[in-house]
Amino acid sequence: MAKRETKLTLADIQKNADELNKKQKFYIDKNLGKFIYYYPKFSKRKKTMLINDLASTFEYVQQKNLDFFKNDHELQHYILFLIIKHFTELKAELKDKSIETHFATMHNLVEIGWYDVFLLDMFSVQEISNVLEEINKQLNISIQFLELEKQLMSKLEPNDKIQ
Repeated sequence: MAKRETKLTLADIQKNADELNKKQKFYIDKNLGKFIYYYPKFSKRKKTMLINDLASTFEYVQQKNLDFFKNDHELQHYILFLIIKHFTELKAELKDKSIETHFATMHNLVEIGWYDVFLLDMFSVQEISNVLEEINKQLNISIQFLELEKQLMSKLEPNDKIQ
């Protein structure tokens, strides 16, 4: 039996958006009743905010010459921390906190074992993978832009010398 076709309506759009922004409760420790609210589905807007957060953090670290992101492993750890931050209620608590507090929170989550619990037990691997793909795509676009800029600058330099 064929499905009946229906036209997309504003109500359909709202229903899908509401579903995407629905929080769920995740128990970190049921015995203690300790839980956190999280978003099981990652919206495009939240992914974009995460990428902007990463870019501003990276810029801040470079400007202040901080001892963060010494290697790819640290950067990967921080990106996964940003997933935890942006897709849980920790985002509200970390809102006006310093970058140093963000790093301290990440290290504390690792130390107490909740970092892995959130990433392995709370979030779906597919949602995490989608965020990482989006970051990779944005990074590739940035690299291509820098290459184009470099090519343009090299073409302009000989013309500048003629004048």
